Amino acid sequence: MASWMSTKQCAYLSLILILVPSILLGQGGEMAILKVTLNQEEKGEFLIFITEDGDYPIKTEDLTKMGLSEARGKISTIEKEEFLSLRSIEGVKLEFDEKKLALSIHAEPPLFGKRVLSMRYPKKTEKIYYPKDTAGFLNYNLTYYAGNQFKYEQTQLANQLGFRKGDFLFLTDSSYSQRKGEGAKFVRLMSHLTYDRREDLLRGVLGDSFATSGDLGSTLNIGGISFSKNYLIDPYFIKYPEISFSGLLSLPSEVEVYRDGVLIRKERISPGEMILKDIPTYVGSGLIEVVLRDPFGREQRILQPYYFTDRLLKKGLQEFSYHLGFQRKNFGLKSNEYEDLTFLGYHRYGLMDSLTIGARGEATEKVLNLGLSSTLLLPMRMGVLDTSLAWSGTKGKERGFGGMVNYLYQGRHLSFHFLLKGFTKDYFNVSLLNMTERTKYEFSTGVGYHSQLLGSFSIGFSQTQKYQGLETRNVVASYSRRLIGPSTLSVTFKRDLEANQTEYLLSLNYHFKHLVTVSAGHQRTDGTYNERVQVIKNLPLGEGFGGRASIERYHGKMDEYYNYNLLLQYNARYGQYGGEFISSNYQERYSLTTAGGISLVKDTLSFSRPIQDSFAVVKVGELKGVRVYLSGQEIGKTDSRGKLLIPNLGSYYDSQISINDKDIPMDYTLSEVMKYVNPPLRSGSFIEFKAIKFQAFTGMLKLRKDGEVKPLEYVEFKIMVDGKELPLPTGKGGEFYFENVNPGKYRGELIYMDKKYVFDIIIPKTEEMIVELGEIICE
Repeated sequence: MASWMSTKQCAYLSLILILVPSILLGQGGEMAILKVTLNQEEKGEFLIFITEDGDYPIKTEDLTKMGLSEARGKISTIEKEEFLSLRSIEGVKLEFDEKKLALSIHAEPPLFGKRVLSMRYPKKTEKIYYPKDTAGFLNYNLTYYAGNQFKYEQTQLANQLGFRKGDFLFLTDSSYSQRKGEGAKFVRLMSHLTYDRREDLLRGVLGDSFATSGDLGSTLNIGGISFSKNYLIDPYFIKYPEISFSGLLSLPSEVEVYRDGVLIRKERISPGEMILKDIPTYVGSGLIEVVLRDPFGREQRILQPYYFTDRLLKKGLQEFSYHLGFQRKNFGLKSNEYEDLTFLGYHRYGLMDSLTIGARGEATEKVLNLGLSSTLLLPMRMGVLDTSLAWSGTKGKERGFGGMVNYLYQGRHLSFHFLLKGFTKDYFNVSLLNMTERTKYEFSTGVGYHSQLLGSFSIGFSQTQKYQGLETRNVVASYSRRLIGPSTLSVTFKRDLEANQTEYLLSLNYHFKHLVTVSAGHQRTDGTYNERVQVIKNLPLGEGFGGRASIERYHGKMDEYYNYNLLLQYNARYGQYGGEFISSNYQERYSLTTAGGISLVKDTLSFSRPIQDSFAVVKVGELKGVRVYLSGQEIGKTDSRGKLLIPNLGSYYDSQISINDKDIPMDYTLSEVMKYVNPPLRSGSFIEFKAIKFQAFTGMLKLRKDGEVKPLEYVEFKIMVDGKELPLPTGKGGEFYFENVNPGKYRGELIYMDKKYVFDIIIPKTEEMIVELGEIICE
């Protein structure tokens, strides 16, 4: 037996045999290390007790590690270790090969328990950093406008100020403008304090915010307080019911998952009950195919048709938003004009995976509006049906009612939609109180077809009738198809049945490399038509140029002229600069823009391009010229302080920030070159890559005694570095060695021959890689 076991295994087995009670061994059993195979899958070597009656007790802990988490049977205790009798487990078959010392176990799938695998690719497995740094920023955008012959017209300055501390964010923006011949005008726009509780996906807002009460309700700018369940706080959380698949595997198998014929995931799964949840799908109907392939090459294909919508909530989940405050009036024109205390809110609840119900309401002193809603996934994958019903009571008016039915079916090739909204004459919500036009009903329907070969085609009809106001009736048809390479063709036809007007639009787009798109189009509307050619170069994430150039020829019934547009933008390190020229109908307009951001996080003040979302300061030691990347795209290089600001970090998403280690000098060491950061909303983060300059220090420790100096060989002394003891051994001749200690004076201690010696070690400031400290004398 010893011939096939390692020394470690022999020692372990010998120890077990000594410790096992002699009464058990006296029953004719023995301990052995056996090679175990479970349902054709090798599990390794395990210590197993072999009895004369052909039973094989094994540690319950080892059995669980193999995957048999649901195995139940007779348990014996040996030296405080639980051993489970394999023969006593129902659903288990055993085969022992005495020559090979191998045990083959075949277990029924239920004994393995459930294996739940999320098919959506999860968040990065690497360590995620969730920063909560105190930070602030100021964005500015200054634009100079001029007219014909570059004569001055207007100057406009827009700015946004943000400050975050912990889970709280304060944000305010404003606009300042001055027109020729007019005075200056300052307008405060939105100001609010936001609190996010990320673990519960809850948000509270004090100040200005846009509020809605849902279908048949209002959307208003409210100054007050709000409380909501906001799933955008964690974009990786799946709130809607997705497609799942379950089955039993008796052997380890390779599982392939296909969506509409495209492989989306491939996994190797051990035997047992298998649950594949959250299979990623597109909105509409489709087909999931699961292919199971066992070790012998046998395949099983299972088809599962589905219909998916993101309008539903998973069973038991809820979504809500409540706002109480005063309506903002003349937004963009006046800074602080509020009136009418108003409440708006809605609450939705996932009653079942196929049914979400909701309630909504809004109220002021003049009107009360209440309603119910539902979203239903129809049986047999027939689509999704949204319904809403609302009641309103208004001072001096009769009670009003409103309703909505919205049906959508989206298949792999065919789609259909139907929408009908109807209102009584006295139906009001808050936003309708001051409107003179009263809608009687809105109706729209349409059908679409898509295939990779033929392209996409759709046709629709819409109609709106009002108690007061103009009626509208439109027919719209469109066609689009991808042509050779990254090019697309689209055609649109629109007929206004009330105005008796027809419009055609033909466009062709081609996408080149390096973010360049070229498009050409022709539009005709009852006697007038125009042609347009346009080239667009999108701005890069980092530094670089972008812009737009277009020329348009207009043919009217009475005249003909050309329109020109030229826009040039540049993303610089410390700002964004641009200029635009527009010529339309012989009228010229010019604009020059400079925009940027000023940010502060920790002790770092930075100037940059405008900060659109969150930002981060990356620090790489004190090294200049190190390239920094965001999700693989170069953002810039560190400055003389070793720092670079990233002004476009996405809130709530795992952002990959990395540096190029080829830019690091040879005498520096890095702990890591990549980090994943998940920042909160409009936050500033300090991301440090520690670059430590490698510096070695050598010397000789000696003892002066009785006028004689001799080396202290093969002893250990210690020095205090940053409040911690650093033990250092000496070698031949008393030589010692240590690394990476900052310049300064350090206290050393040595206990030798029962006597304590204290001395100083001085580290000089030098750029040398290896520093000789000379002799350190203990006295």
